[in-house]
Amino acid sequence: MAQGVLGALIASVLTSAILTEVFHEGPLFLAGVLFVIVAATCSGFVLARLGVMPGTTALWGSSPGAATAMTLMSEAYGGDMRLVAFMQYARVLCVAISATVVARLWGHAANGAVTHGGAGSWRALIETVVVIAVGVAIARRLHRPAAQLMLPLILCVALQDTGMLVIALPSWLLIVAYTILGWGIGLRFTPAIVRHAAKSMPFVLLAIGCLMAVSGIMAAILVRWEHVTPLTAFLATSPGGEDTVAIIAASCPDVNMSFVMAMQTVRFVLVLFTGPGLARLFARWLA
Repeated sequence: MAQGVLGALIASVLTSAILTEVFHEGPLFLAGVLFVIVAATCSGFVLARLGVMPGTTALWGSSPGAATAMTLMSEAYGGDMRLVAFMQYARVLCVAISATVVARLWGHAANGAVTHGGAGSWRALIETVVVIAVGVAIARRLHRPAAQLMLPLILCVALQDTGMLVIALPSWLLIVAYTILGWGIGLRFTPAIVRHAAKSMPFVLLAIGCLMAVSGIMAAILVRWEHVTPLTAFLATSPGGEDTVAIIAASCPDVNMSFVMAMQTVRFVLVLFTGPGLARLFARWLA
């Protein structure tokens, strides 16, 4: 059920406004999205080739999508979710720190808040929970990888965009869901996994630094050709940590919030749906 809540959370930001922004911005926008994905994939491939991380774990750990979603999906496609979680949240931390520093240097703080889904009415909450429960129940019968995440996501997106559902996810529900997911991942860590993570830390941090540098290059290109502010471009191309980026973007009035969230969301969706195929391709390359 917790995975279903995460799916609904992701669905809450996949609105028609995102598609409108994508079509409005044009090819360079999509190039920026793909540029970061390709760079992350190459980073994962190098880590796997060097033996820093095993097999597809390197790919899922390097994927610039939502950290929790990537961690959960990795197990279904042959990755070690414990090491993926380590890689994902190490990158989120690095991105959060760098984005905060850059925002202080280039931006001007303002009061702002970002929420995923509304607290909404009790009716909206009940409807959301029912859709999630139905999606999870069907997913359990399908026995497909990551179905408990993906099916509620697809159902919520479809119903939301047709106006049949207002996704309501109050903070207490998200806290419960993330706590359950966190326990599920954290309790699987063993001393051997912790030692492996510690040993690989320098290589992982180097890979994160390279990915952030590549993202910075893409940000510079966007500043030059899309005529967005440097802070907008930097936040839009930051590899992961969408929630953190959204909060920072909302606190800076000179940031184009729709541009930032559109690029972050589109990149995440592409990673979400191409990840399984890339994982299988990775497995063949590394065999």
